[in-house]
Amino acid sequence: MGNRIVKKNAALFALLFMGSFLLAQNSTKISKTLVEEENISTSLVEYSSSFSNDAKELYFARSRQEWGKGNLKSAIYHSIFDGENWTKPKITSFSGQYDDSDPHLTKNGNILYFISDRPSKNSIQSSDIWVVKKGDSGVWGTPVRLPHPINSKNREYSPRTDGKGNLYFASDRDGGYGQGDLYVAMNDGQGRLKAPTNMGNIINSSTGEWNLGISSDGNILIFEASQKKQNVSPYGDLYISFKQEDTWTIPQNIKELNTSGSDLYPFLTDDLKLLYFTSSDSLKSTDTNIYVTDFASILKKYQTNTPVTPINEKCLTNNSFEDRYASYSPNGQNILFESNRDGNWEIYLMDKNGENVQRLTKSTSDNRRPSWHPNGKKIIFESNRNGKFELFILKIKNRKVTKLLDPIGNEEPIFASFAPNGKSIAVSFKASESKSNLVLLNKKGRLLQKLTSNEKRTFYPKWSGDGNEIVFFSRQDTNNQDDEIYKLNLKTGKETRLTNWHKHNFCPSWSHNSKKIAYVTSMEGTRPEIYIMDADGSNQIRLTYNKDGETLPNWHPTENKILVTAYRNGNYEICELEL
Repeated sequence: MGNRIVKKNAALFALLFMGSFLLAQNSTKISKTLVEEENISTSLVEYSSSFSNDAKELYFARSRQEWGKGNLKSAIYHSIFDGENWTKPKITSFSGQYDDSDPHLTKNGNILYFISDRPSKNSIQSSDIWVVKKGDSGVWGTPVRLPHPINSKNREYSPRTDGKGNLYFASDRDGGYGQGDLYVAMNDGQGRLKAPTNMGNIINSSTGEWNLGISSDGNILIFEASQKKQNVSPYGDLYISFKQEDTWTIPQNIKELNTSGSDLYPFLTDDLKLLYFTSSDSLKSTDTNIYVTDFASILKKYQTNTPVTPINEKCLTNNSFEDRYASYSPNGQNILFESNRDGNWEIYLMDKNGENVQRLTKSTSDNRRPSWHPNGKKIIFESNRNGKFELFILKIKNRKVTKLLDPIGNEEPIFASFAPNGKSIAVSFKASESKSNLVLLNKKGRLLQKLTSNEKRTFYPKWSGDGNEIVFFSRQDTNNQDDEIYKLNLKTGKETRLTNWHKHNFCPSWSHNSKKIAYVTSMEGTRPEIYIMDADGSNQIRLTYNKDGETLPNWHPTENKILVTAYRNGNYEICELEL
């Protein structure tokens, strides 16, 4: 079974100093070492190791049944490193009666998650996540089943936490992408776990994603994936992905490590020097063992070769007219946009998937740049039906249109948006293409406050989720030459410039949690592309690389999706980017 090396009397963490030995420099395979043969790794089935932070305690699952021959009944074992040897593993006080597996010891050593099919008053008997805690005496207490929706009516696997207490696990519950998906339940900062969310279709696929390991900082994910085309084994291979700016990279197959058998249950040490994992080594094997290998070299290779995360784009309209300025409804179920498909510019509504298009305005004039009221029942838009552009409110249910007051003489309003509470409106008033300012109106159109007075080109106010800040773009510091993005704190009046480079940066849009801002960047004579940055202007990342360009991003109210106006086949279409 692979490179079996007897380690009866050697300290396991002495392997920290054996990186050059463990890595076969001139081989396509990485050397791996059995964890204490005949004691930890035996002829039985051992899997799913979890070490304490000081590397002196080991928890793992063991079964006396054969690997790959139906469902295993396992128990959770515990061993202690006494300074020279690992003690003979013993079944933990809370295990042995039911099928228990997949142990995970948290960083403080006082909490252990595991999988069990033991009965619970709150659910049918199934493979669920349980937790057990040590008392003041250091003795494990009574296990408790985690509640719904962390556990489901289906099966859960491989609970793992990062250093912040976020809980990652696999599940074959309904609503996933494939046979099994990876999920994360975030820690709310008070020790409570939030409802789990699917880790998305960069990580998950139409096949199966299962047992996982996560680095302490939550930025490195290793997991087992089954039945992928690039697999070495049809059963399970180990893959690695890196979190970059809250987005996971495309998972890469660790081919040097994977065998024709099952390779699964990764465990990373906090210093990222060692990777422990379980392997059956071949399809014919009837047992599995726990191995350790040098991780530093694996990390260096795959972090260097990290592929760019793809942005999935789906166009929701496809015609020979111009469809522009799209935004999601507050509940995310509908999309508002402008189009000239019926001759002049009119406002339209469609389902979130691009179907059931309805025309909301009907006039011989232009009706432009619609924006939602936070209640989702009405919209604000601009129209020149009275000879110049003014602001109007339209109630979606009965199509009733009401004109707002005109507070600033001959200047025309453009890019109006409601505050999150619906009580005020931010809007640009344009004297000319090179001169405009932002103002605040009440819901009837009366002037409340002038927000800017720079007398330069200043457009496109968008509210943060809490209503305390507005982002916009302006040429106030560039001698009316380049558009740059700014943030205005409405409580303090402080204005912060977020972009600063030799390109036009415009049309900002807050993410649903107000932590990110999507925006557009272009140079003179080139098509625009979509970028995102942190709310303070840092970590500016390009999202799109399309030669035809995208503009006017608008973030989904609850999901990592962005609507854009994309130039496709000679005209503008409404497309959706899924991050």
